[in-house]
Amino acid sequence: MKTLLLSSAIVLSGAAFSQSTFQWDTNDTIETNLNLNTYDQYPMYQSVVGNDTVTLAIEIIYNDLPQSWDGMVCVYGLCLGSIPPVGTTTQMNPIYGSNQGMVRLTVNPFNGTESAKLQILVWDVNYPNDTDTATFLLNTTASTPELLASKVTIAPNPAQDFITVDSDYDLNQAVFIDAAGRVVETIEIVASQQALSVANLPKGVYTVQLSGGQGIIEKRFVKL
Repeated sequence: MKTLLLSSAIVLSGAAFSQSTFQWDTNDTIETNLNLNTYDQYPMYQSVVGNDTVTLAIEIIYNDLPQSWDGMVCVYGLCLGSIPPVGTTTQMNPIYGSNQGMVRLTVNPFNGTESAKLQILVWDVNYPNDTDTATFLLNTTASTPELLASKVTIAPNPAQDFITVDSDYDLNQAVFIDAAGRVVETIEIVASQQALSVANLPKGVYTVQLSGGQGIIEKRFVKL
């Protein structure tokens, strides 16, 4: 959201004068759920208002991204090599004409689904009261049970002898529960993709509770 701090000046006509030298070509807020084990880029762009050359600067003003995540912040003409801590400042290359400024977050959460926020203050170095904030809201809904379950598949379904659990998460146990709510089998999981024997289970509909670092994810399958 634009935060334009006006510095009032009395000119010959007696009117107040304010300076706004850049604008956003995209929204100044990105809200997204991150892809696991993937490096994705989220850029925001700025352009010049008027015909002057503008040099934009940034400061990291909020960062609660988990330290286990990887990535970096880049601006037009420079990459910082990491996701910097609060208080980090730098300048972009000057922009003019059709050139665009840029603030870009590259991030890989690996297996993390925590919610996080990064905020970056942007301003014109010649008019430091003309400020704006780029905000990245990450995984705001990523911890919902529906989203967690969507990252885990069981196949084939229905199954007769084996099912294969394929997961983006680190799972360690599968508990099979029959239609009456009774635990009928518990199997340890040692890999993200593993074939589990269901040959000894009676025919019927089962709930599989898959547990790991993300909590418990429930899937259903039919035993033929």
